[in-house]
Amino acid sequence: MTTTRKKQTEEMKAAVRSAAEALFAERGYQAVTMREIAKAAGCSHTAIYLYYKNKEDLLQQIAIPSLMDLNQRMLDKLADQKADPLEILIEVCEEYVVFCLTNSSFYTVLFAGSVRVDEKEPELEANRIRNRLFGHLDRALRLALTGNHGDEPEAAINRTRALFFMVQGYVSTYSDHVEPLDEVMERTLPYLEQGIRTLVAGMVAHTRA
Repeated sequence: MTTTRKKQTEEMKAAVRSAAEALFAERGYQAVTMREIAKAAGCSHTAIYLYYKNKEDLLQQIAIPSLMDLNQRMLDKLADQKADPLEILIEVCEEYVVFCLTNSSFYTVLFAGSVRVDEKEPELEANRIRNRLFGHLDRALRLALTGNHGDEPEAAINRTRALFFMVQGYVSTYSDHVEPLDEVMERTLPYLEQGIRTLVAGMVAHTRA
């Protein structure tokens, strides 16, 4: 492929991603067709498949940069050695839920019905990143339970699953919010924080029993 042709291809792929992202945000992932994305991007409804094999592949490519940003924000929280471990856990969880609610147009596609969170090497890059995010939750929870989790690895990962299910439940509850997102979070994040504190306290009490 010549340099000019390669540049044109990359420009068209970028145009398709931009058009898809705008349409997903406006109407939701499920409602948008590849034909509509192609029209908005200025390419034919057949040529679009030269760049992306299907709508899910296109979504994956759109999502990866944002997922990588979330991954880094969670790592930054975990790197704060001066903060209280429980506060770090809460902040890591809040980073995750804010991302999911901010990207609610395709949240269910990325996080619902995906591969197991403990699968080592998923095929899709977005799922590999997603599983790293679960790993950050696991690490944050283990830090918050320091001195209280000396049991089998399966029991430890099950505790993280319980946390993950609770956080996912919060996201599912508010993913179709109609009020402004900042108002939703101001009103409801204190409930999530209290839930995390209660869950951790119960885990500590259980391991001491």
